[in-house]
Amino acid sequence: MDATRRAAEAHPPTGLTTPRRSAYTAVHGAWSALDDTRRRRAVPAPRRLVLYTLMVRLEVMLDAAQSATERRGEQVPAAWGSWLRDAAAAVGTGRTPESWPVTPGTRPAWPPLVTGDRAPASPASLEGARVLWPVPLPPRKSVGGELRLVLSSASPAPTIALRVGLSVAVGTVLGWALPLLHPAWVAVGAAAALQGGPGRQPSQRVGSRFVGTVAGVAITALVAQVYQPGVWTTVVLATVVHAVSRALPATSLLARTLLNTPVALMLVNAAFIGGPGLGPLAAYRLLDLTLGLCLGVCAALLVRGVPVRRVCAAVSGAVAATGPAVAERLRTGSADAGSEGTAWQRTADLWTMHASVPTEEIRSTGTADRLWPVLLSVRRLLSWNVLGGPTTPAPDDGARVGSFLHVLAGAARRDLPGSPGLRSALPHPLRTPEPAHDPEAHSRLAALRSALERAAPPSPGEPDGAD
Repeated sequence: MDATRRAAEAHPPTGLTTPRRSAYTAVHGAWSALDDTRRRRAVPAPRRLVLYTLMVRLEVMLDAAQSATERRGEQVPAAWGSWLRDAAAAVGTGRTPESWPVTPGTRPAWPPLVTGDRAPASPASLEGARVLWPVPLPPRKSVGGELRLVLSSASPAPTIALRVGLSVAVGTVLGWALPLLHPAWVAVGAAAALQGGPGRQPSQRVGSRFVGTVAGVAITALVAQVYQPGVWTTVVLATVVHAVSRALPATSLLARTLLNTPVALMLVNAAFIGGPGLGPLAAYRLLDLTLGLCLGVCAALLVRGVPVRRVCAAVSGAVAATGPAVAERLRTGSADAGSEGTAWQRTADLWTMHASVPTEEIRSTGTADRLWPVLLSVRRLLSWNVLGGPTTPAPDDGARVGSFLHVLAGAARRDLPGSPGLRSALPHPLRTPEPAHDPEAHSRLAALRSALERAAPPSPGEPDGAD
């Protein structure tokens, strides 16, 4: 909402990259949360339909703000900023926004691609959303289908699981072989080195956890010199400290570790009747966790993050699934729920890859930055596909666009976006289709091609050179 609100101001700032990413990430997360609450029933519950209507409206506004940013000089209605603040406050308290930012008796301020009164994305009433439901939510899948998605070549999960499993297995063996007081802490430390706050690489997570553990152990050892808490004191302190720890942001890894370390030591001390006491437990905690963190770093060095082939497969899968969705929209004049939902699912997989890659690298490679322009371009193409409303069918345009995206998907499987390998895989000459009834589609197809061919996103107003 922040990017949309700032774009709605009279003089929108030029540096919208960060809030734009935040806005798209937040909207994507909201769509995912709405999808998680969906059941197999055909008709959604009234409350869910209201939230779905709100999400469609946010999609329209975010798309309009992004279009205005790219074209420069264009503005979205200034009233959107205040409405977004009021709507966010209403939804945050469990209420439904009482009004939409549309002046009575006037045509809604849609982005250029949404025209006419037939646009099914119109949020002025629940009927429009009911017509559009469940697009763009993906079709429901079986447990087997979900498992196949997790294990597919476009998923980062197998690599992450291999890395964590390897470190935990070795940590378990070492804990059994070495004369340690609490062997499980070695395996726990190994897993902790590879799991942690969002946006943190393994080396950063290890550093934060190690410093937090040292500080927590020091505090515990000092307290143990003058006081040995009983069982009930331990229960109360553990409850309070754990509640405070959970209230901290997920990115506050050092603070969370600092708070959790004394809690873990107190709980183990309470469970060990006649045990060594908090002092020796704290020393062993530091030793065992340090060993485990070292194992985690070694596993991260051995299994070097998400392989490039999986990243390329995720990009290719998103572009390939977008092809049939856009082609069907052009061929029939309206969006198809099945192909559109599948395309959004593949785009969600690309979101997961975009978030996973930087947190699994020992040193930053910039791969996630290469993925963002493609992710944004695919997302905007799918938004156009849904929000454009019914148009005149154009089967020839649909076939050309489908073939074009198929070629892009094949090239994307060869190498990362912006790489010479991807550019060399594209046939020359390759012309970006220009659908006659949907000129907006050409600019978004050109933006996707440019995002694949270039290592960095083009600056606003720069010619894309796609044709």
